[in-house]
Amino acid sequence: MIAYTGATVSARINAPLEALWELVSDVERHPQIAGSGEVQAVTIRDGRPLTVGAVFESQQYMRGIHYVTANRVVIWEPPYRFAWRVGLPAAPGIAQIWMFRLQPEANGTRVTNGVALVYALPTFFPFSLLRKKIGQGYADSMTPTLANLARMVNAPPPADVQVVTEPPSELTAMLPPLLIPGATMLAAALAVVAAVLAVWRRWRQQV
Repeated sequence: MIAYTGATVSARINAPLEALWELVSDVERHPQIAGSGEVQAVTIRDGRPLTVGAVFESQQYMRGIHYVTANRVVIWEPPYRFAWRVGLPAAPGIAQIWMFRLQPEANGTRVTNGVALVYALPTFFPFSLLRKKIGQGYADSMTPTLANLARMVNAPPPADVQVVTEPPSELTAMLPPLLIPGATMLAAALAVVAAVLAVWRRWRQQV
């Protein structure tokens, strides 16, 4: 089976849902929220209020490289869900999808931060190891994001942190079906496995 890659991190923050929504929905404050440290500054195109279809640009810095992304809002459901799809200034909203989801929970709010990447990998071994590694890398940047949110609302550190090295299903549902690209990638994956087995058999014969 072929599936999109990504990650999901959620935690309980001891703060009102409305206070947390005020932060995550204010994209100009994302530089202070983002745990990756890559977001430097954010501006909304045309200065209009955020809604589905709106675009905001983000100045990014990663590994010594400065670049700009143009992000199109794809989910806007105050005060519960906000998602945006990353793209380029000339082509907003063509790459990965990021999301915040807020749900009332005893003693606070369950905050979920998730990402669905636009590339897919087989779910079987050994590709499953690569899927997990990719997902964990993104999760490692989202966990500090939730900690930043808690700090910004003067709440204790997040509790009951849950990490899943798979993308949220609500985001992958917005990406193209994997029937055709999945079949192509599966064929490529099987070819790689066959090549590895052939090399291993040849090595065994020589020993």
